[in-house]
Amino acid sequence: MLAHGVTKRPYHVLVDGNHGYNRRQDIHAIACYRPLPPRSLIKIEDCFWTTSPELTFIQICGDESWSDLDIISLGYELCGTYVLDDSWDGLTCIEGAPTSVDKIGRLINSIHRVTGVKRARNLIKHVHDLSNSPMETTLAMLVSLPTTKGGLGLGPISLNHPVTTVVGQRRVDVAFPKQRVGLEYQGKEFHSIEAVGRDSRRQNKIVGSGFTILNVWYEDLVDEHLFQQFITDLFHTLGIRKRIRVSGYRTLQKLLRMQLMPAIKAYGSNEF
Repeated sequence: MLAHGVTKRPYHVLVDGNHGYNRRQDIHAIACYRPLPPRSLIKIEDCFWTTSPELTFIQICGDESWSDLDIISLGYELCGTYVLDDSWDGLTCIEGAPTSVDKIGRLINSIHRVTGVKRARNLIKHVHDLSNSPMETTLAMLVSLPTTKGGLGLGPISLNHPVTTVVGQRRVDVAFPKQRVGLEYQGKEFHSIEAVGRDSRRQNKIVGSGFTILNVWYEDLVDEHLFQQFITDLFHTLGIRKRIRVSGYRTLQKLLRMQLMPAIKAYGSNEF
């Protein structure tokens, strides 16, 4: 395992549940009782395979130590264009997403008797494709998660949504295509003049194509008063009357932001 870069123990190993296997302290065995669908495993070399991103999502859903929110965040990462990796610089941007919501959904529907399938089916509904950074994921979760989980329950949304402008295609971080409203994460307010100018000119092209853009700053997410003001502005811009009837919703909303706060503080000070 060490030769293949697997350094953390216990090792998680997929085993045939229909046959006995020796238990060891440094191995966490995950039993599978039926043949897996095609492309569930990726061959590294002879006698060494790893689970596909789709199967990985399902298996982690079977681990009760993972919260629903952590699994949804992982889903965004697997279906996005960034990787969180402590062995490198913490955040790496990649060209293409490892998988998609549709691919994970197809495996969920074709697999049987694997721990975590039912939970995976429930949680993948809250994931969206093509997030380009942890902050886009955080912003998307805050606005789109159902009110029963502390989100705003708004949607449908599209991440890195393409917009055709007079100078070519531009992308909006989090878009509400139906209302032609977009959210752009701007990081902390101490952007350089050059960066602010570049962002403003880019947004001018998008706005000129009929999109309304709301800028979201780091402070809007960490400060309670500014966050509530952002919510008011968002509902107003979408032309939606704010009606949330979930009992104890403000507590649920604060709990969601508290759970997301480590990611906001770790990655929210810069614009990705």
